[in-house]
Amino acid sequence: MTTLQDYITQVRRLLHDANANFWSNTDLTAYINTARNQLVRDTGCKRELQTSATVTNQEVYNYSSLPKGAKTLDIININLYWGNSRWPLNYLPWSQFNAQLRYWQNYYNRPIAFSNYGPQKFYLGPSPDQVYTIEVDSVVQPDDLVNLSDPDLDIVDPFQQPVPFFAAHLAKYYEQSYGESEIFKGEYQKLVANVLSTQFTRRIPNAYASGQ
Repeated sequence: MTTLQDYITQVRRLLHDANANFWSNTDLTAYINTARNQLVRDTGCKRELQTSATVTNQEVYNYSSLPKGAKTLDIININLYWGNSRWPLNYLPWSQFNAQLRYWQNYYNRPIAFSNYGPQKFYLGPSPDQVYTIEVDSVVQPDDLVNLSDPDLDIVDPFQQPVPFFAAHLAKYYEQSYGESEIFKGEYQKLVANVLSTQFTRRIPNAYASGQ
């Protein structure tokens, strides 16, 4: 299990600062937590299912209404509970959602689709005619690591690998060593691309499909 101390050691190796002559643990901790947040934004690697509820006749909802409200970065899918069934809502880009599901202002029914709109808001369409329980598949900001012994329970291997490189990028940027900063940022981006390609290309969507 990777701890904050492990991250700091890795970053110091990249910066050739094993004896902490140039960067304090406090500075590196801040850079590491910023790097962890950036990684989650770039990859969506920390996903959580959050349970919430609709409000009758209300079409727009803030992320703050979710259990992890302030930490919710994005919504990927929504399941709506109806009786004993989970109904996955379709996702529509806003322009399409607006044209197809917001035409009648006073039409209320079981929602069939959702759309993200701006920062920290999502819409349901049609507006719900009653209270429904919803299960929200979301990307959630990781908790900060504070103590050197704190394990990173939010980001697991191999997604941890790019973190030290982005932290080193920040350290060099604030030092105004912009050339070295860009090198570390480039390595971070390559590692992120590599991790994503190895995580999502090994699955067969349907083992019984004909391939057409």
